[in-house]
Amino acid sequence: MEAGADVGRRSDHSREELTELAVDAARAIMIEEGVAQVSARAIAKRIGYSPGTLYNLFDNIDAIVYQVNAATLRDLAMTAMTALERQPEPLERAIALGRTYVDFAETHPQLWLAVFDFRPSGGGTPAGFEQAVALLFATVDDCLAPFFSADQSDLRAAAGRVLWSGVHGISLLNVTGRLGQPEGSSAADMAELLIRNFLKGLAA
Repeated sequence: MEAGADVGRRSDHSREELTELAVDAARAIMIEEGVAQVSARAIAKRIGYSPGTLYNLFDNIDAIVYQVNAATLRDLAMTAMTALERQPEPLERAIALGRTYVDFAETHPQLWLAVFDFRPSGGGTPAGFEQAVALLFATVDDCLAPFFSADQSDLRAAAGRVLWSGVHGISLLNVTGRLGQPEGSSAADMAELLIRNFLKGLAA
């Protein structure tokens, strides 16, 4: 790109529009090539600006990736909440949450993997990303609430992390092609089996 081309285009978009363009471009790169390929040069090439323009909008590329990952987690949480609305029974709600998690990872593998494969260069975690993580775990906690008494909040939180870890492991093996599930059994079916037995064990 010629130097003058970038200068000439600076007035084409507002700061807010450029920010949205950059985040959308990073998301597209993740989907097509994976989070490791997200760079200032790759994003700038997609939106028709120089890499220097991005650093007028963001502190670093990590900030862009965090925005995409936070949006992915919010989308996952919203998808899960929609699924839960259709399930009145506590056990079926927990199963629906697990199946939704597995299905989301399978449907959006690169975006989902980016949340966990991303290796920031340093610095703190943005509040927006932490809020997205909290929203997802709050959904898990809400699902498990009927299985615990009011004074078991710590145990409920621990159980939520354990159950999430199991379902997450199934999702990761599935997305990376290493699950090796029995014929006729999907990854979501395996997640359901895990959840049913885990909650049965709690009840016992």
